[in-house]
Amino acid sequence: MTADDENTPGGISVPPEPLVVRHSQQMQGLRALAILAIAALCLLIPFAAAEKGPDAWRIAGVLIAASLIWAGFTIRKVINRDPQVVVDENGVYFREWMVGTVPWDNIDFIAHSSSVRRGIIASITRTKRKPYLLFRFVELPKVITTAPPPFSWVQFIRAEFGIQEPIMQQYGLDTPVSDILASIQAHIAHRQSQQPETYQVDI
Repeated sequence: MTADDENTPGGISVPPEPLVVRHSQQMQGLRALAILAIAALCLLIPFAAAEKGPDAWRIAGVLIAASLIWAGFTIRKVINRDPQVVVDENGVYFREWMVGTVPWDNIDFIAHSSSVRRGIIASITRTKRKPYLLFRFVELPKVITTAPPPFSWVQFIRAEFGIQEPIMQQYGLDTPVSDILASIQAHIAHRQSQQPETYQVDI
């Protein structure tokens, strides 16, 4: 019996502690302030325009409204403390994928962005902010929309496009993806210790 077995009830291996990741309140707050600063700068458009008139005010109004809506969504992320990522014995949950928890048996491959070599076309058409984790699934999970139509259609199209190359970006989260990967590795190691001949994941 190993030292780890001695520390578990009855010598039975216990799964690692779940990891719960939320929005980074500091980062989202700074982002909201930057967006509000843009809205404030838009107030200068009518005074700086070559032709000062109704058109300049309309343009400024549209830009200010768009900035305030954007800032509103960002402020919601500051307030929202719902889990964005959960790594536990059931699998990996990432809210942006909109597929619920992906079971461990459906995860075939995981790579950190530092080791990913993407083609030129993929780099142009699917720009991803580093660092991130790249996943590959055995079977594509089914997208689960949460909004009523027609917003659910937008959710579905966006999620379907994203799940073709499932990536978990660190941007906006309160936990580095390196820590998320370490938790994933710990859970995979635990499962492999329980099913050494049937469960394998490339990392």
